[in-house]
Amino acid sequence: MDAAFAHPLWIVAGILLIFAGFWLFRWSRRNSASAEIAAATTEAAVNKLLKNPAAKVPAGAPKPAKKRAAANFRNAMAQLAGIVGLLMILAGLVYAVFGIFYSGE
Repeated sequence: MDAAFAHPLWIVAGILLIFAGFWLFRWSRRNSASAEIAAATTEAAVNKLLKNPAAKVPAGAPKPAKKRAAANFRNAMAQLAGIVGLLMILAGLVYAVFGIFYSGE
């Protein structure tokens, strides 16, 4: 009796790629810049409402340029992880489909 699927290792590899792709995709969605933009918008709206001048930066705080550079890097890595995650999901689907239907003879 032949196995129901021609290449079970390809199917397992495909399922693992799909799970890893979803994990990367979720991580990238959590680390996007949308939360930072929403917080900055809210802070600007509250300051305008209260007619406060721009918030004062404490002496020991890191410079805004360094904070912005770190946020830009984190956003770029989140975008890259999202793209890689999407490609891993697609590759996992292809592996699983070929593992099921490809006979190789």
